[in-house]
Amino acid sequence: MTGEAPPLIDTNILVYLFDEDAANKRDISHQLIAGCFKSERRYSLSYQNLAEFSVVVTEKVADPMPSEDIQRFIHTITSYQGWNLVHYTGTTIIHAHEIKEQHKLHFWDALLAATMLENHIHTIYTEDAHFRKIPGITMMNPYQTQL
Repeated sequence: MTGEAPPLIDTNILVYLFDEDAANKRDISHQLIAGCFKSERRYSLSYQNLAEFSVVVTEKVADPMPSEDIQRFIHTITSYQGWNLVHYTGTTIIHAHEIKEQHKLHFWDALLAATMLENHIHTIYTEDAHFRKIPGITMMNPYQTQL
């Protein structure tokens, strides 16, 4: 792949799609995701984001999401051609360890950063400001900026 790939949507954006307690963030997340499904904008997702989403909405919330709903959501994402879905490899994991040590990040964030860089993704929509530490990645907080 050459050139810059579409911006990546981080896991927290996906989780807010279903957060009844954060109406403003839910609405903004819906605008982002709907833009992709309406073919107005193209975004990237790592399969890591989908796995993290599954864990958060089942294990880290007061009212867990039913497995059938999670599976339906993931199927909807992965079957729609408008998403740029990216994988990681053993080499990515090694690079993630380097990023983790160099920038003092949690491993999973370092892995996402390594995946982004390998796939020429230079922008991430997220609330997690620590992505600003990584050269070559621009962090955009959609809840603080106008879409």
